[in-house]
Amino acid sequence: MTTVSCGPCDSPAVNHLSIGPMISVTMTGLPPLTPTLSPEGRGRRALDAALFDVGGTLWPNSWPFRESDGEGRRDRIGRAMSTLDAKTIDSLVADLIESSRFGDLARTVSTEVEMPIDADTLITGCLVRQGLEADPESVMKIRRAMALPITDRLKPLPGARELLAEARGLGLRTVIASNTYWRDAESYWEDFRGLNLAQHIDAIVTSVDAGHLKPHPAVFQLAIKAAGATPGRCVVIGNREENDVLPAIELGMRTILVHPDDPAPEASRADAVAPDLWAAAQALRDMLAS
Repeated sequence: MTTVSCGPCDSPAVNHLSIGPMISVTMTGLPPLTPTLSPEGRGRRALDAALFDVGGTLWPNSWPFRESDGEGRRDRIGRAMSTLDAKTIDSLVADLIESSRFGDLARTVSTEVEMPIDADTLITGCLVRQGLEADPESVMKIRRAMALPITDRLKPLPGARELLAEARGLGLRTVIASNTYWRDAESYWEDFRGLNLAQHIDAIVTSVDAGHLKPHPAVFQLAIKAAGATPGRCVVIGNREENDVLPAIELGMRTILVHPDDPAPEASRADAVAPDLWAAAQALRDMLAS
């Protein structure tokens, strides 16, 4: 395990991390990979893609909730389900909020919370109780409506923008691979566009899209496919040993454990441990140079 410590050259004031305009694409519209090394120089440790966790990695662990969140969700669901009358919307939203209250309260402590029931099943139950059809399109619309925008309540952790830009500047695919509850890839794109980070991201995969929560390999396998890479040419960057590092190692990927919003780990099996996101960028550079 290598512990990375960066000096003044990796401070927020550094200018060499800037990159030119990037094209934001979806999982199905990826442009050709930019080689990290020439064909002759590609060794076994060369990388093609970086897979990023989000909560505790790119933005804070905890999720701030507000008294106005209920009304915000009511408005969003009203727009998403515009054919329903106001009384039905009110009853549906009250059921959704009450049914998911445990998870909302838990996420004020950590974004890693696991709900006892997945979002689609929870929404389906609410629709059935309200005498409404629980078709897949309605479930998707409501799930996305429940995913409140984060741009006015969260800021990226220090160095997040520079880390993503550096990965792109190094010729790596940048893929979000995150555990979520309400958010699918499209919801996350809305978040990252609002944070002005989408231009540094090639693809997004969430546990909602994969149908499983990390550490299940499905999230990583879908992210690897989105990157157009092989496991041995990917690095996972995340803040959880059990959710990010260990499953990535099992699939043959390289790993960087970061802890910008967590205590320093006592030990890790990661290839590198970085106390902040500028140190994680340095670890990426070191991996490509080795």
